[in-house]
Amino acid sequence: MIDDPLQRGTPPGSLRYFAVLYAPEPARPALHALYAFEAELRDTIRTTAHEVAHTRLQYWRAEVDRLAGGRPEHPVTRALLPLRDTGADVSLLHEMLVAADFDVARVTLNSDAEAAALAFRACGSVQTLAAMASRGSAQLSAEERDFARRLGAAVMQAEWLRDLRGDILEGRLRLPLDALESAGLDPRSLLADPTPEALSVLLAGRKARVADELRALPSVLARGERSVQRQGLVLAALHARLLDRIDHRTEVARTRAEVPAWSRFWTAWRTAVRHA
Repeated sequence: MIDDPLQRGTPPGSLRYFAVLYAPEPARPALHALYAFEAELRDTIRTTAHEVAHTRLQYWRAEVDRLAGGRPEHPVTRALLPLRDTGADVSLLHEMLVAADFDVARVTLNSDAEAAALAFRACGSVQTLAAMASRGSAQLSAEERDFARRLGAAVMQAEWLRDLRGDILEGRLRLPLDALESAGLDPRSLLADPTPEALSVLLAGRKARVADELRALPSVLARGERSVQRQGLVLAALHARLLDRIDHRTEVARTRAEVPAWSRFWTAWRTAVRHA
């Protein structure tokens, strides 16, 4: 149990904890706050009572507006005031709230384009703000903006693959209907035991595509930008390692894949040194 609201998204040893650990020191308070905001929304989405979830989302919409106006009330959004004062467009957090609305409503995704748009709203927006926090300025290069958008979308899709079974059981289907149709899969068969071969092939292909994207991200940045954006590069490397741990060849992920503690430390340290 994390008592400090600013540590809720970065508990010690977590993937995001290691990402923040290797960020430029002045950026760390804002990064902790951004990931704490992300965690607040994640908990809201998992709330079983829809009325409670909608009430919480309404509160956070109002709080983001107060933050944009320089009058936040919650400890998490108060911690984001210095980021707002650099000129960062903190109203980007509303994109995360739109994604949370979709999740609470259990909206079905029809295509990869819809999935990509949702992934950006859920995580690309926060990674854009994280890149600004790392830069210490709202002025990002075109390459940094592209990096942040692609990082967020890839991280979100990696976590969707990890959480596939739990999401299905909660009524959220992260696989687009057109992809399932092309593979000849009925959505009702996704938790069958043994896993349908067509589903294993589909998931393996999606996992490989996301892994390739994560591993390509350093090349998006100019060499001098990589040390500034180390938190994003570490996060990408850790999620590539997470994908290595996901095995959908057996019954869809009854055990939630995790990166071992020693591998988290080694991967984060090695990535940070490489891009120092």
